[in-house]
Amino acid sequence: MRRLSDKGTITSKSTVRKMIDSAGYTASTPRYGQMIREANKLKRVEFCKQLIAVNEQFDDIIFTDEATVQLHDNKVVIYRRKDCVAPVLPKPKHPLKVHVWGGISRRGTTQILIFEGILKSDFFVNTILRLGLLPFIIQTYPDQHRFQQDNDPKHRSNLSKRFMQENQINWWDIWPSESPDFNPIEMVWSMMKQRLNKKNFQLRMI
Repeated sequence: MRRLSDKGTITSKSTVRKMIDSAGYTASTPRYGQMIREANKLKRVEFCKQLIAVNEQFDDIIFTDEATVQLHDNKVVIYRRKDCVAPVLPKPKHPLKVHVWGGISRRGTTQILIFEGILKSDFFVNTILRLGLLPFIIQTYPDQHRFQQDNDPKHRSNLSKRFMQENQINWWDIWPSESPDFNPIEMVWSMMKQRLNKKNFQLRMI
């Protein structure tokens, strides 16, 4: 607008909006996307080429991941009259934040494990792998499987590697770094968070 005005062209914001709309454009906030280093971009492309070359169908792969959920993170849309003040949604000073772990596969889903605090290697091994993943493998994939997880340091610790080796967990250890968008479970977490945002939770002291 300022550039047009400096050149002597007088127009209004509504006219500009109409021109943008007629040109087929619309305004929106950018979506979040993880920054990817150039070296990892090449690795991601090579990874995808390998999967295409072998006609990968992911029949025996268990996709897993952790996600963080913050309750009372209200993102609802409220309609109001233009001459009225927007209502206030009550929010705790310190909203409850929990972490969840889960897995999905063509044969079904693992149980969801909910935990608080920082994820450490001993908890990851003794709770997530031992109680969450291993029973699912034994029951659902007694023949063969591939276990997918990202490159989090807790996933790659010596304790985790030793447990997987001792329990014959076939870790699909070719996952390229900085590639959360490759994991289909991210869509599950996204849907879960959208539905939780519409809930009105009440905390009770036990």
